[in-house]
Amino acid sequence: MQRDAFARAEDDVRVALMTSAAAIPEPDCKRGPASDGPHLITRRSKTDPTRFTWYIRDGRHEESTRQPLAERKKADRALDLYKLQKEARERGIIAPRMVPVAATVNYLLDAARPLGEPPVPRKTSLRSNAAKAVAKRWKKYRKLARRLASLATFFAGDTLKDLTTSRCHAYIEWRSSQRDARYRKDDPDVPNASPASAREDIRFLRKAVKLYAGEHALAWHPDVKVPEPGNGRTRWLRRSEVARMYWAIRGRIWDSESGDWKRERIFGSRGRVLTRYVYRDPQTIANRKPLRRYLMIGLYTGTRDEAIRDLRWECSADGGCIDVEGRFIHRRGFGLDPSKGKPRMSSRIALKVASTLGRWRNSDLAAGIAAVVPRPDGEPYASTPVWIWEAVVADAGLDAEVVRHTLRHTAATWLRIARVDVRAAADLLGMSVQTAVKIYGQWTLEGQDAAADALAWSHGVKAAHSFAIAVPSTIEVAVPRGLPPREHPTQTERRKRERVRAAEDVRKRVAGLDLSVRRGTGGRAGTQ
Repeated sequence: MQRDAFARAEDDVRVALMTSAAAIPEPDCKRGPASDGPHLITRRSKTDPTRFTWYIRDGRHEESTRQPLAERKKADRALDLYKLQKEARERGIIAPRMVPVAATVNYLLDAARPLGEPPVPRKTSLRSNAAKAVAKRWKKYRKLARRLASLATFFAGDTLKDLTTSRCHAYIEWRSSQRDARYRKDDPDVPNASPASAREDIRFLRKAVKLYAGEHALAWHPDVKVPEPGNGRTRWLRRSEVARMYWAIRGRIWDSESGDWKRERIFGSRGRVLTRYVYRDPQTIANRKPLRRYLMIGLYTGTRDEAIRDLRWECSADGGCIDVEGRFIHRRGFGLDPSKGKPRMSSRIALKVASTLGRWRNSDLAAGIAAVVPRPDGEPYASTPVWIWEAVVADAGLDAEVVRHTLRHTAATWLRIARVDVRAAADLLGMSVQTAVKIYGQWTLEGQDAAADALAWSHGVKAAHSFAIAVPSTIEVAVPRGLPPREHPTQTERRKRERVRAAEDVRKRVAGLDLSVRRGTGGRAGTQ
């Protein structure tokens, strides 16, 4: 009971003290004088105590201008610059050169984020067309986020003034030594990113800088230069190499030492030794089976990797399709903007290719499969099966230069060897004529037949030779009568004397002839 009484008394004392404190008026405290703001003061130099230096004092902060007392104007300019910088910091204004690179990258990522929330993962067959379009946009956004994450990691402490060409080259070297972000993190066989992918990162960095500078009205921003790529790929497949890839898809393994497929010896049912080819396990062969379609479409239509994966048997808005009856391949969805991304044009399909595609279409539609190149479970590939391609190339005994784009390069090279006009080849492969001429050669080989024959038979040379024989080597030039050729003075005098002598001789002959005529006439007359 005493303890309870003390507790109640303590509460009463506390209440009384609080009431008394509330009744005491607050003291009338006067504020001190306003701060003078940044101004100049003099201090002794730390390096030379005998000299005085101008300092900027801002409250308790002091900053040296490094100007002696005789340079008051320079100290005033330093003070003005300090005030401008302080005001810019208070207003959140940052110099263009000091903008962090990470800020531009994050700004691009925020601008590219799709509206709404990300969709819930579910099977593709259960989604509507609108849900598929939303899922595709979010997939593209996540891919961009992975790419920009690499940029933000490397340029974490850099500003816009640090975006030099050498720095971009350093990023490409660093990125080429990192794992490829397209693979799963738990995959132990992840390869490093390619230099081409690193250059694509620099293109997105340039896009981010331009977007940030344009929307924030920066007075200056760096012109990010994308390093030039190396030598273009010249690898293409021969017919024998294509056949080896088809056999590798079926499970065979190429032996580089013997130059043939691997074989093994086993004992038959009757105890005899048999030799047979070595094959991969059935599960691996089943996973490689869709690559047969990928290889055929890429080789005989020249379609790019992403366009092949987006192909459907029926026309859609977000992916290409194949018209088996009309023998056409439409590489772009009819709802996509043709001005964005790489060109995806429609092209003709050969009759034998269309017949094979027709059999594939009938079997797929009967099984409810919409994708032209589906996974073993019938669903479309969400990303390129790079690991399957690399395993098939290795089992076929081909080098690492054989990438997925090699199929398109092979199609263009085969058209070149077949002497197809480059304009028709470019139209078939869905590329510009300028690109086809620049990469794959001249306009046509057929048009060079006449030129080659003319050079070999030398028709023009023979005609020129006969013309040279008919024309004399020395041609006399006729001099007009009114303009006689100029002669030496000595020759002129001699010719004058000769003409005078000739005239005298003629005169004498004429005189003698006249005298003889006279005499002869007179004699005849006297005789008569």
